[in-house]
Amino acid sequence: MSVEWVKDVVIPLVSGIGGAVVGAGASYFASSRLAKLASDEVLARDKAARADQDKRAAHQVFVKLHAIANSIGSFQKQTLEMVAKADSDGNSHMPLYQRLSPFAGIEREPSIEFSAEELAVYIGAKQADYVDDLLLLSRRYAACLASLDTFAKLKTDLHFETARLGQTTRDAATGVSTTRMHLPPEVGNYIKVKAEELDLFAQGMCQLLTDYDAFARNVAERFDEVTRGFLDGPVLRFEPIRSNSVTPPE
Repeated sequence: MSVEWVKDVVIPLVSGIGGAVVGAGASYFASSRLAKLASDEVLARDKAARADQDKRAAHQVFVKLHAIANSIGSFQKQTLEMVAKADSDGNSHMPLYQRLSPFAGIEREPSIEFSAEELAVYIGAKQADYVDDLLLLSRRYAACLASLDTFAKLKTDLHFETARLGQTTRDAATGVSTTRMHLPPEVGNYIKVKAEELDLFAQGMCQLLTDYDAFARNVAERFDEVTRGFLDGPVLRFEPIRSNSVTPPE
């Protein structure tokens, strides 16, 4: 092999290949670096988006939870106040159903449910027990609304049934109506049974409100602790309506 061939052919060829390899390596390194930076940026944006989504979902859970807990608490409070007023008016001898008034417009109150997206945040945070409580609370709220609506219909039905059969007067000071009737035994038994069943329903409804109010407060008051366990930043706290010191009705 001549010196001229090595100088004129081999050396330029090797130099060209070496330059190409070095250039390709540098280009690959730069491309890889840029790709990693872009990937990290995308991951960071995705993480921030997920965090924002979780915060929104948790906030929606809180709003619904706050509404349910305070609604049940309000029903319980108003029920106790009705009984307390009847007792203070000298009507403590009356059956429970007579000391309670129907909740006006209760049939138009919508039930409140938690969406799958909202619950998924707590499932992802391994808070399955809290998810169970939220689902149970939603069902119990619906049961409260149904009970109050049914009581209103039953009491209104009994009121007009007795008014049809007797003579009704109303106390202007207390708003309490009294119906005097002279009925044959079979009709009297019919009214007596309806009144007894309504009173039993009222007792069960008041116990339901007491139990569900306590459960709703427990679930709502735990929101802060449960949510802080997986969510960064400030977390809303449940503010219950002011409780009443009146003893539950009997």
